[in-house]
Amino acid sequence: MNKSGEKRVQSILGDFAAEVDILGEKREKYLAVILRLVAGAAVIWLCVRFLLPWTAPFILAFALAALMEPAVRAMSRKGIKRSFAAGVLTMGVLGLILWLLFTLVSKGVSTATEFAKKAPELMKAVSDNLMYLEEKILALFSSSSDSVEQYMKTAMDAIGRAFFGLPSIISQWLLDFLGKAAQKSPNTLLFAVTAGLGSYFISASFPKTTAFIEAQLPDGIRRKVKALTGELKNSMGGFFRAQLILMAISFFELLLTFLLLGVKNPAGLAAVTALIDALPVFGTGIVLVPWSIYCLLFGDYGRALGLIICWGLVNLVRSCAQAKLLGDEIGLDPISSLASMYLGWKVWKVWGMLLFPLIFSVLRQLNDKGIIKLWKSA
Repeated sequence: MNKSGEKRVQSILGDFAAEVDILGEKREKYLAVILRLVAGAAVIWLCVRFLLPWTAPFILAFALAALMEPAVRAMSRKGIKRSFAAGVLTMGVLGLILWLLFTLVSKGVSTATEFAKKAPELMKAVSDNLMYLEEKILALFSSSSDSVEQYMKTAMDAIGRAFFGLPSIISQWLLDFLGKAAQKSPNTLLFAVTAGLGSYFISASFPKTTAFIEAQLPDGIRRKVKALTGELKNSMGGFFRAQLILMAISFFELLLTFLLLGVKNPAGLAAVTALIDALPVFGTGIVLVPWSIYCLLFGDYGRALGLIICWGLVNLVRSCAQAKLLGDEIGLDPISSLASMYLGWKVWKVWGMLLFPLIFSVLRQLNDKGIIKLWKSA
C-alpha cells in the first residue's frame, strides 16, 4: 500500500475513533441526565414517604402563615402589633375552616338521619319494585327453555338476597369506619392543634422565621432562592387560582343541573357539592351517585338519570380542564402537567394529583435558576 493509501486509512480510523469518543461522551451525558432524574424522583418519594408525615403539620402551619402574611403586614403598618394581628387572623382562618367542616358534617348527619327515617319505606318500595321486575323478567323468558327460565329465577333471587343483605353490610362498614376514626382521633387532634398553634407562632414571627431558614442555606443558594421566591409565590397563587376556577366551573354545571331537575335550594347544594369536589379523596360522586341511587330506588328515574349524567359531565370537564388550567397557572406545559398528575396518582392517588404538578413546577424553576440541575433547558 502506498503512502497516500496509508494516510487515507489512518484518516478514516482517526475519524472513526473521534466519532466513538463523541458517542461515548453523549452516552455519558444521557446517563448523567437519567441518573439525575432518577435521583430527584427518589428524593421526592423518600420525602413524601418518610419526611412528610413528620413535618406535615409544620408545613401546613407555614403555608397558612405565608397566606396570612400580606394581611398581617398590612395591619402592622397601621400600628397594630404583629402578634395581635397574627392571633386575630389565625383565629379567623381556623374558625372558617372549622365552620366549613361543621357544616359538611352536620349536613351529612342530617341527611343520614333523614335517610334512616325513610329506610323502612325505602325497603318496602324496593322490595315491591324487585318483585314487579322479577315478574316482568320471568314473563319475558317464560317462552324460553326451562334451563334459561330457571337461571333467570336464580339470578333474581340472588339479587334480592344481596339487596336485603345491604343493611348489615352498611352497618358493619359504618362500625369499622367509626372504630378506625376513634383510633385515629388522638393523632388527628394532635395534628390539628399543632398546625393551628404553629400557624400562629410562625405568623407572629414570620420575618424572623424566614430569616432563620435562609441563614441555614449557603450564600450562593440563598441568593438564588431569593430570586426564586417571587416565582414560587406566583406558582402557589396560580395553583389556588386554578382550583378556584375548577370549583367555579363545577358550581355552575351543578347549579344548571339542579335547576333543570327542580331541586330545592339549588345554589346551596351546588356550592356544597363543588366544595366537596375540590377536597382531596372526595369528589362530586360522593354526593351525586348515592343521591341518584336513592332517586332510582324510589322510582324517580328522570332525576336519577340527570344526576348520573351531571356526575359524568362534571368529571369529564374537570379532567379535561385541570391539566390545561394548572399548566397555565403554575407555568407547566399541558404535557408536563398531565404527566405530573398521572405520576401523582400512581404514587399518592388524589393527593398526588394535586401536589405533583406544584412539585414539578418548583423543580422546573429550581432547574432554570441553576439551584439544581436535573435536565437541560431547551
